[in-house]
Amino acid sequence: MSATDRGPITDPEWENFFARSGDNADSSLEKLLSKIAVFDLLRPRELTKLARIVHVREFRRGETVIQRGALQSGFYLIRSGSVNIVRERDDRREVVATLHPPELLGEFSLLDDSPRSTSIVAAEQSELIGFFKPDLMDIIATSPETG
Repeated sequence: MSATDRGPITDPEWENFFARSGDNADSSLEKLLSKIAVFDLLRPRELTKLARIVHVREFRRGETVIQRGALQSGFYLIRSGSVNIVRERDDRREVVATLHPPELLGEFSLLDDSPRSTSIVAAEQSELIGFFKPDLMDIIATSPETG
């Protein structure tokens, strides 16, 4: 699904430049990871290693995934459901984008440690796969070829 199918993404921070087109019908974690452009060059053994360090979490509709102002410690892959990117202004919340599987969110945390500028809230029951910076840095240190 392209950005134009979902409507425009108004906040460039949430544009997913790592995504590839294609379906995500295969639910195995390694297969799902292999369909993401940033991971598609990894060999099956490396994908298995990566799958072992991720954190799978379910979020209820309306549950905050990441709070605005929180320090960035990793990023998420949406496995199922959807999340809203929410900008808080004054006393109101504005949904600036909705992300769907298999999109990434928060991937800039690998490059930038600044606090989150928006909140991320589950738009429906959703399953997200978390990749946290210390775990990824450990893989880079112990398996530079994978990093």
